[in-house]
Amino acid sequence: MPPEADMTYESRDERLAAGRASYEAVMTYPGPGPTKPYYDGGVVGFVFAEMWPRPGLSRRDRRWVTLTCVATMGAHIPTQTHFHAALNSGDCTLEELDEFTLFFGTQCGWPRAQLVDQYVEQAANEIGLQRHGFERWAEPCDPDVRHARGRAAYEAIMCAPPPVNDTVFRRVGYLDYLYGEVWTRPVLTRRERRIIALCGAAIVQQEAEAHAYAALKSGDLTFEELQEIVLHFAVYCGWQSGALLDDIIVAAAERVAR
Repeated sequence: MPPEADMTYESRDERLAAGRASYEAVMTYPGPGPTKPYYDGGVVGFVFAEMWPRPGLSRRDRRWVTLTCVATMGAHIPTQTHFHAALNSGDCTLEELDEFTLFFGTQCGWPRAQLVDQYVEQAANEIGLQRHGFERWAEPCDPDVRHARGRAAYEAIMCAPPPVNDTVFRRVGYLDYLYGEVWTRPVLTRRERRIIALCGAAIVQQEAEAHAYAALKSGDLTFEELQEIVLHFAVYCGWQSGALLDDIIVAAAERVAR
């Protein structure tokens, strides 16, 4: 199937009006006018008039792409505004953003996740939201049981055998903790975690092909949805990074088809 159809407009004024309306719906405050090329041909004109309204992904799906990208890129103002918008729009709950923060920490490190945690807390306070409990960490268990659980989770999630390297990182951090105890947590779906993990992996250029393959092989994401993720990813991480991810998605689709 071809990608979703491009957004089309009859005039600049129509596109500008649609872009400003889309901006306000996504960001929950009025958007800027066409005051400079960055806004006219970029933020309002393309990002919000053409990309965000595309039907290939839900707005909630696009939130996960955006939040992962702006947080990983270390873009402080976009991180603040997008986490606020995710909460203020009702697209994401405080509990879901708390769970995102934990998962994001495993993908991009605790220092960046700490900044995300601060912005989530700030947004919740500004909106007047209160936290009502959270999903607790897994109960401790025998190390061999924990490792077996991690290996089984990896194979189910990644649609491939676990790594053969039995290093401290691969055992305790990667299989036992990340796959056995974080990937399998509730609150976020496995599909949503795939979107977050794929975008994070593409930014650091590690394991993106494995995540793309698993997303397709499992049926959690279609090739058409992954193409939309690439376009959205490129907006927030750059066209060069988008081109690399696009090639990875195509290669993963060919591998699944074999």
